[in-house]
Amino acid sequence: MTLRWTLIPVLVVALAGCAPVGSYRGQQDASKEFEPITVRVSGFGTYEDARGDRLNTRKRLMARRASQLDAYRNLAERVYGTVIYGSSTVNDFVLNSDNFRTYVDSYIRGARMVAVNEHSDGVVETVMELKLEPRFRACVARVADDQVRDACGIPMPRHNDRVGDVEARRVDSLYYLD
Repeated sequence: MTLRWTLIPVLVVALAGCAPVGSYRGQQDASKEFEPITVRVSGFGTYEDARGDRLNTRKRLMARRASQLDAYRNLAERVYGTVIYGSSTVNDFVLNSDNFRTYVDSYIRGARMVAVNEHSDGVVETVMELKLEPRFRACVARVADDQVRDACGIPMPRHNDRVGDVEARRVDSLYYLD
């Protein structure tokens, strides 16, 4: 009987010590820990012949489009990362070849073109930025690196996506613009 009266208070104290005090950190909304951030990148394009093609409107537009696509690719790499494949061939302890490939496959929505600059040497630079919501950053923080693209993707818009002056219905997007 004495053993029971001694053992019960010890177990109660031990269990009380395991109880969480205050708010439990695992149940908090993780998106409140992050602030929105803006990711800014540059993309570059150029002419085949910097002197002769500068007066050709079609080639100027193609160089501008190349810089815009490069900026989108750089933005996707910054947000979702890059997959790199590599292989090396060694024969008799001598490196024969070294090959690398990069792979980017993502969907970017809400990017804003900040500036398009044409430099004197024929290089066209496009600067783009994208605001990342705290919800997206919280998703990236809790998911393994190789699963970010699938788990933290951007939902496709259900209706129109601000075409002209027409307001879109509420779109549950992970990206947004001011």
